Amino acid sequence: MRAARSKLDALLALLNSAAQEVIAEYESMGGVPSTDSAHPLDAKPPTVALRNALRILEGACEQLCTTLAPPAHTLLNVSGTYLFPLGI
Repeated sequence: MRAARSKLDALLALLNSAAQEVIAEYESMGGVPSTDSAHPLDAKPPTVALRNALRILEGACEQLCTTLAPPAHTLLNVSGTYLFPLGI
């Protein structure tokens, strides 16, 4: 039980670290994204550092959600990606 908790804590630390890297990278490019304004990268491409940090953030988010959600919930989310666009 403790091993599972420590793995989740490590995943949360990875999420926080990656999110902080993404925010710092945006700040160095001139602005952090907001739901209230245009995205800072609408006019320029992302840097390699930003793409790498985003890849880690997305992977860690997916792993955390998959770990904590009940299997049926995860299966429905994954299958919806394939079935709903087809109108099934």
